[in-house]
Parts: sequence; C-alpha cells; structure tokens
Amino acid sequence: MKVFVIARNSVRRMLRDRSNLFFVFILPIVLLLVIGLVFGGGFESRVGLVVLDDGPLARELAARIDDLETLDVVRVESEPVGRTGTRRNELDAVVVIPDGYSDAVLAGQNAELAYISSPNAGGFEVQSILGAVIAEEASELRAARFAAAQTGADPADALETARAVGEQNATVAVVREGDESGAGTGQFDLGASQNLVMFMFITAMASSVALIQSRRLGVSTRMLSTPTSARTIVAGETLGRFLVTMLQGLFIVIAAAILFGVNWGDPVAASFIVITFALAGTGAGMLLGSTFSNEQQAGGIAVFLALILAALGGAMVPLEIFPPTMLKVAHLTPHAWALDGLSELIRFEGGLADIVVEIGVLLGFGVVLIGIAAWRFHRVLTR
Repeated sequence: MKVFVIARNSVRRMLRDRSNLFFVFILPIVLLLVIGLVFGGGFESRVGLVVLDDGPLARELAARIDDLETLDVVRVESEPVGRTGTRRNELDAVVVIPDGYSDAVLAGQNAELAYISSPNAGGFEVQSILGAVIAEEASELRAARFAAAQTGADPADALETARAVGEQNATVAVVREGDESGAGTGQFDLGASQNLVMFMFITAMASSVALIQSRRLGVSTRMLSTPTSARTIVAGETLGRFLVTMLQGLFIVIAAAILFGVNWGDPVAASFIVITFALAGTGAGMLLGSTFSNEQQAGGIAVFLALILAALGGAMVPLEIFPPTMLKVAHLTPHAWALDGLSELIRFEGGLADIVVEIGVLLGFGVVLIGIAAWRFHRVLTR
C-alpha cells in the first residue's frame, strides 16, 4: 500500500507544476500538428529529370521515369538548375541522364546516372522508387548484353529481343500488406509514433529532477524514519516515475487518435510497446536521478541526453534514411526498437506476434536499467 501512496504523490507533484503541464500535454500536440502539416502525406514528391542525351535508350529511360504515377516528374534543363531546385526545396530530387548514355550502353560500357536529393525524407523515398525503375532497365540491358556476346547479334537488336521475351514471360510478384514507403498511412501517423517515443523518454528523464528534490528536501529521509523500508521507497519512486511516463504516453496515443485520426494498429500490441518503452525510460530516469544531487544539473543533462538519444534512435528523422552503420548505432537505443515495433503495427497492420523481438528487447532495456537504478538509489538512501 505504501508503494502506491509514494507513487501517487510523485504523479501529484508532476501535475502541480504548470510548466510540466505544457511540456507533457500541450507541446507534443502542437509539434505533432506542425510536423503532420509540413511533412505528412497528401502530396507527391517532385522530381526533376535532366536528359542530356538524345539517344534512343536515354529517351526510353526518360519515358519510364515520366510515366511514374507516384512521382511528379518535371523536365529540368540542366544539372545546375536541378541542384538549385533541391537547395530551395522546390524539388525533392533530380535525376540526370548524361550525354553519351545510349552510345555507352550499346557499346557494352557502364553508364552512370547522377542522383541529387534534398536533405529531407522525401528525397530518400524517391530514390527507392527510381531505383526500382532503373533496376528494371538494367536487367534488360544485362540480358541484351549477354545475348549479344553469345550470338554476335547487334546490341540494339538483342535489346529488342530481350524486352520482347521479358514481356512474354510470366512473373511472380510478392506483395506485402501495407506500404513500406508510408504512402498508405495517414498524414500524422508516422510523426505521431516519433513524437510518442521522443516525449515519453524526455518526460521519463526529466522526472529525475523530482527524485532529487525528494532527497534534497528530506522527504525520503523522513519516510525512512517511519516504519518504511528503503526497498518500499525505491519501489514507490520507481512506480511513480513509471506512472508519470505512462501518463505522457497514453495522452499522446489517445489525443493523436481523437484529434488527428492516427491509427496505432493492434491496440494490444501497441500497448505492449508503450508499456515496455515506458519501463526503459523509467529505468533511465531513475538512474539519472540517483546519480546526480543537483536538480539544475540533472535537468539540463536529462533533456540533453533525451534529445541526443531521440536523434540517434530515429525519433527526429526516419530510420529508413540512416546508412547501415548508423542504423546499427540507432538500435543501441530503445527508441529504434520502439519505432520498429510501431512501424510494423501502423504501416503493415502487424500484430503482437510480429513484434515479439521488439517487445523483448525493450523489456530487456527496462529490466536492466531499472535494476541498476534501484540498486543505486537504495545505496543513496541507506548510506
């Protein structure tokens, strides 16, 4: 019973601070609205196409890119003009088909296409779409090159034959429910998951200040002078941090669903992600609160670390645009695992069985961090 009383008092202290009300309830919704309006779905990526070669293969490739229904393709007169467009955010990306492309390909040489993207997530999404078109073109060219080498046929004739054979052959398509590019999700869905992870962890880390205040003001010492064990105090303070973090998470989930129509997917699976991520945040906040003795110092470091981990974990920019090395670094944080799980639920309509690994890793983060923090806080109380 005492554990719940201590936890309840922790939540009350948080709610009494008006600045906490702003950061916990108002700022996440405002930020979600802004991100959804600016970076959400509902528009086509604009791509500039520069064609510097007048050969038949260059024209055919350009026609394939022009025909893409998922992109707004516009012709650009030169590469410098395209670069200027990406710098001004007028274009998400630019593709340059160089002079001599057709001759080089027909001669059996490699031809390089230039790809220039703007520093936003749209440019990387466009790259995957264009990559599929170019890969299809390249497969036909490889088949034609092989046929020409084996039969001595003219490369142009071999290419026509390869395309004709390709059209006649049956193909097998593997379709996964959902849209990996996120085009099938709502305008606010992906931003909501990033906001959820970022603000839950910030709140958990910032709650370390209240833990330090309890020690500095003698609240913990007075509790120890009563028939209350140090373990009970540790358990109560840990539960209090967890409830504060969960309050933040539940508010964002419910508010995003009601105000912005965010679909969180399977509610049971989403609840497991939120709960296990809250445990990880609770452990991190408790560890910070039991390590520092000054509220100002702990508060500054808490927010700084929370923002750094959010950036590394993909809560500020999508994990899809991370290079392989940074993607491995991202998964050293609980944020990346939580976002992986939420992405599976939101984008691909996954269920609890699809995110068992993510839940297990988050639970491991929580158990380890809470265990270390509880041991540290117990030592601080009893020394």
